[in-house]
Amino acid sequence: MSEYQLAREIVERSVSTDWARAKLEWQLEEVYRQDEPETCLCGHFPINEICVLYNTRNGCRAEVGNVCVKKFLGLPSNMIFNAIRRVAEDHTRALNAETISLAHQRGWITDWERTFYLETFRKRSLSQPQLTKRVEINLLVLRQTSRVRRPGVGG
Repeated sequence: MSEYQLAREIVERSVSTDWARAKLEWQLEEVYRQDEPETCLCGHFPINEICVLYNTRNGCRAEVGNVCVKKFLGLPSNMIFNAIRRVAEDHTRALNAETISLAHQRGWITDWERTFYLETFRKRSLSQPQLTKRVEINLLVLRQTSRVRRPGVGG
């Protein structure tokens, strides 16, 4: 894995021409797990936890591995993937605020669902209707963050 290769690739897809400014142009747009491994922009293979980044200045998109997003761009993808893994193993477990925020920003869940989840995600004991709703939202998020086969988004 080469942080220099990642920096070069990100700068190439950015308006700014230096790494310090270029990385500020990017935000986390989407995350997903994929069974078929891909190669990160840094050159690391295999990656299965994919982060789609969006450049707010020029509209470019790039797919990067979870480790690079966390380590070099400082985005909370690791927290999101940890929550997704936890919920995939047990649908009754709670997602975290970062995952709920991403799901809401992407339009996967409604304003009401976001509010409900944020009011209940730390509760250990939910009523049956609350638990049913949590599982429903969890399954929705899991469907949105799982890919069977997906072509690269590229720059």
